[in-house]
Amino acid sequence: MNYTTQQPSWFRRNWIWLFGLVGGGMLLAFLIALPALYNSDATRLALQRAQSNPIVMQRLGAPIDAGWFVKGNLEIHSSGGTADLEIPVSGPKGSGTLYTSATKSGDNWRLLTLQFSAIGDARREDLLH
Repeated sequence: MNYTTQQPSWFRRNWIWLFGLVGGGMLLAFLIALPALYNSDATRLALQRAQSNPIVMQRLGAPIDAGWFVKGNLEIHSSGGTADLEIPVSGPKGSGTLYTSATKSGDNWRLLTLQFSAIGDARREDLLH
């Protein structure tokens, strides 16, 4: 009898490398985008406003720091830009999230909305009005 063994397909032989490359590419994109959101002028402006706001100061204490995992969208182009961000913040008394929308015209960012919600509280405090 003549038995021949069939070679496994390319995918079956290399699936772990393929998934590793895809996963590594996704991780790399995440690690590149994360500092861009964290270090953006829109994030800094929102954080500066929150750090001087009495509502946030009362809930979190001082100093108030931003967490690394800023989420959202940031689009910057030659004539301006937009940002919709969720910024984790914390202080000695607790932590929460800043929700902000901003637009950029020329070199200047302007906050359209800035809201704060403490962890465990579904209510959002308007920090601009």
